[in-house]
Amino acid sequence: MRITQEAKEKTRKSILKAAEILFAKQGFEKTTTRDISASCGIAKGTLFNYFKSKETLAMTLVAQAMESGQEMFLRRKTGNEMLVEELFLFIASELRALKSYRNYIGPVLESSMSIFSKESICPAGEEAKRNHLKTIRKILANHGFEMEYNSIVITLYWSLYLGILAHWSKDQTPKQSETLTLIDYSMQIFANTISSNTVVTEGFCCNE
Repeated sequence: MRITQEAKEKTRKSILKAAEILFAKQGFEKTTTRDISASCGIAKGTLFNYFKSKETLAMTLVAQAMESGQEMFLRRKTGNEMLVEELFLFIASELRALKSYRNYIGPVLESSMSIFSKESICPAGEEAKRNHLKTIRKILANHGFEMEYNSIVITLYWSLYLGILAHWSKDQTPKQSETLTLIDYSMQIFANTISSNTVVTEGFCCNE
């Protein structure tokens, strides 16, 4: 019997929902693909037809939340922000959307979006990274800086961003106030660096 596309999409959403609940309840490390399969009433092998690993499944959830954060950013921005303000708003909006995944985002990022991870390991992570950096490049372009995806400047930003996420995942201060300070400080450093006349990087061009 041939499975319809509608049925496939329903199963995919069921897997994601089951994983989201179990990750929140048991933690990412303790949850197994067998647990997820049993929760949504499918065979373990069936799950792998949709997601090749637990990491890919978790990264898909994270990627969806990041996309929601990007949409939130577009609704909240006025277009009158200075560069640091716009970068801050974008990152803060994304973190707000990622709040439900804060307790286990660390191992997910380490396996899927770190500077050492390979594209072939988690396509969902690479797609989320590209979408995030696409918005960053647009923000920079709006302020007179045109960047190539693989430029040193974008690599610098991504390293700072991953550091922010790592700190945020363990930040126990009220409303993660330390993280907000870190975002502001990091983006100030980033903006000052790319605005410096001494910066010479391949793939970097400042429009005057």
